[in-house]
This record gives sequence, structure tokens and C-alpha cells, in this order.
Amino acid sequence: MNNIPPPFIAAGNIFLFYLSTLLIPAFEFTGQAILGILIGLEGIIIIFLSIRLFRKYQTTINPLKAHETSKLIKSGIYSFTRNPMYLGLSSIQVAFGIYLGAYVSIFLIPAFIFYITHKQIIYEEEILKKEFGDEYFSYLKNVRRWI
Repeated sequence: MNNIPPPFIAAGNIFLFYLSTLLIPAFEFTGQAILGILIGLEGIIIIFLSIRLFRKYQTTINPLKAHETSKLIKSGIYSFTRNPMYLGLSSIQVAFGIYLGAYVSIFLIPAFIFYITHKQIIYEEEILKKEFGDEYFSYLKNVRRWI
């Protein structure tokens, strides 16, 4: 299990993206800032929609308290991805990587995805399997972990 809130890990990555551009010249291309902003907005919207559903169904949003989950959410954004908040955090990192022109993002974003999958998501899935049984197994068959 991961003991560091995933948004802090994502923020740490973004900080490393910035630091890397002080050491390694940034990449640049036409429309770079606009693309970064659009992808960032997409990530924020995904996270916002996820949080809204968690509040609607009054279940825990805290990934460090997955055992307190009271409702399996399968509607809205959760009908496309089982982990929209992590997807949104990944999108925000992609956005900053592009916006800053940080080459290191090419390595750190996949590292984030790997780490979150193996240290957070799999842990959460085990809890949800125990809590929701067949309903969750059916959900697993129909909705992908990421996208």
C-alpha cells in the first residue's frame, strides 16, 4: 500500500519536471502552451467529475482510507475508467510536461502510472473485491483499469 497521497506524488513529479528544465534545455513546438493547457483542463474536469460522484454517493474520496468505501460507483466517468482520479492526475502531469517542455516527463509519468498501479490501485481493488464481491467482479470485466 502507498502511504503518500497520490496528488502529492503527482505534484512532486511536476516539481521535478520544472527542475529538469533548469538543467536540460526544454523542448518547444508550435501550440505547445495551448496543448498543455487543454490537456490540463481535461485532467481537472475528469477529477472534478469523479469527486462530484463520490460526494453524491457519500463515500470516501481518500485513497489512503479505501477500506471506508461505502458505495461502488459505476456510473458517469466510472463507466469508462475505474480510476478516473489517477487518470486525471496523469493527464495533469502530461499537461505540465508538455507546457514546460520537460524531457524527464517522458520517464516520470510512466513511473507514476506504474507506481500508482502497483502500490495503490491493486490494493484498492483487493478491498473492493472483498467489500462488493460479484458486483465488483462484474465491473472489472466491463470497465478498464485506466482507459
